[in-house]
Amino acid sequence: MIDGPVSCVRILYKINHLPATIYNMELGYAAAMCLGLALSLPGERIFALEGDGSMLMAASLFSTVARYRPRNLVIVVIDNGAYVTTGALPCATATGTDLAAMARGAGMDEVERVADVASLELALKRATSLDGPHLIVADVEPDEMADLGKYPAMPFDIVESAIRFRRNLEDRDLVPPIWAV
Repeated sequence: MIDGPVSCVRILYKINHLPATIYNMELGYAAAMCLGLALSLPGERIFALEGDGSMLMAASLFSTVARYRPRNLVIVVIDNGAYVTTGALPCATATGTDLAAMARGAGMDEVERVADVASLELALKRATSLDGPHLIVADVEPDEMADLGKYPAMPFDIVESAIRFRRNLEDRDLVPPIWAV
């Protein structure tokens, strides 16, 4: 999994840290990197976790995903209508931009919008059992900036996270050791 700069990443880390995760990838890159991984590792289910603002920045990716149709790609977008990590300013989804409609318009077929935990669980079950690519847009209430402080920052930076991610892929024989490339 590769996570964009979405406010729930700290919670995800605290609940269930997995070594094959890159946390807090820069704005607009998580889903694109996961597309590359999905195409190069077709036997692995690849997850991207993006915020709405990050996905808006990378909206052109929808047409590339639709073109190449990686069966193993799942993109989950947390749509809170705000750029929470930079001060909770409203983003375009707060005023009507619909990421699910954009993805459908670009040619993606497996697109769902969910608004509660039960619907999210069903969408994730479908995304992990049926061929994709899948886009799940989860509507959530915006976090308060003060709430972000309840969860400590990860004890490593993005560089270390990326190195751990790469080493995990090497250990599972999914990629050659980096020094052999």
